[in-house]
Amino acid sequence: MKRTSQLCVQLQIVILLTATSFATLSEANPLGNVSGGRLSLPDRSPLEQRLDDRARSTLSVNEAISIAEQRYGGRAVGAKKIRGGNGDSYSVRILQDNGKIRNVIIND
Repeated sequence: MKRTSQLCVQLQIVILLTATSFATLSEANPLGNVSGGRLSLPDRSPLEQRLDDRARSTLSVNEAISIAEQRYGGRAVGAKKIRGGNGDSYSVRILQDNGKIRNVIIND
C-alpha cells in the first residue's frame, strides 16, 4: 500500500516536471525581438497613421458601387472593403438583369 502511494507521488512529479518543461519551451523565442525574419519597425503615431490612410483611400463604398453597376450592368446587392498592400479595394456583388450574380473588385 505504501509502495503504490509513493509511485503515485513520483508519477505526479514526473508529469508536473514534463508539463512545465513543455510550457517553458513553447514560450521560448529564439529570435528575440525579430519576428518572421524581419526587424521590427518603430511604431507610428496615430496622426501619421490617419494621414497615411486618408492619402491611400480615395474611393468610397458608394463610388465603388456606382462604378460596378455602370460597368457591369444590374444592381449591387452587397459590398465590402478589402484591405491590401496597394490600398483599399471593394468587393461588390452585382445582381445582373439575367438573374446571375457577379462578384467584381473595384480598386482605386
